[in-house]
Amino acid sequence: MNSFNFRLQPVLEHRRRLEDQAKLGLARARTAERAAREALTGMEHALGNGQCDMADARRDEVDASEVAAYQRYLDRLKQDITNQSGLVTTLHIRSEERRSEVIDGMKARKVVEKLKERQFEQHRVEANRYEQKQIDEFATTRHHRSNGSKGGEQG
Repeated sequence: MNSFNFRLQPVLEHRRRLEDQAKLGLARARTAERAAREALTGMEHALGNGQCDMADARRDEVDASEVAAYQRYLDRLKQDITNQSGLVTTLHIRSEERRSEVIDGMKARKVVEKLKERQFEQHRVEANRYEQKQIDEFATTRHHRSNGSKGGEQG
């Protein structure tokens, strides 16, 4: 009996490659999301520090133009935080899409792998059946030979 040959092996390999690409895409998306979150956290800390500095400047009665410059800086920082929050949200959605792609890719691969396992098991059963048939035929042939030679001597 010939060895097992899975006809859909190229499909299985293709699905594995697609799954690997999806995993790579997920890793990249998560890295980008993490970096955007870190940048957002840095901006939020800068805003908190800036507000503290602004309060200190008001108590120390610093020049009005300096306070105005601080205020423009804080307003700009708030706008950057809003933009960065939007970017984080977008990147999170992209990460979730990539995660779904990975899950779908894994499911598609597993379907073909299950088919391969079933076909291999079927092949193994048929190979065992074929082997048993060969053994039976050999035993039958040997039995007939041994009975045939005994019958010729007695006749």
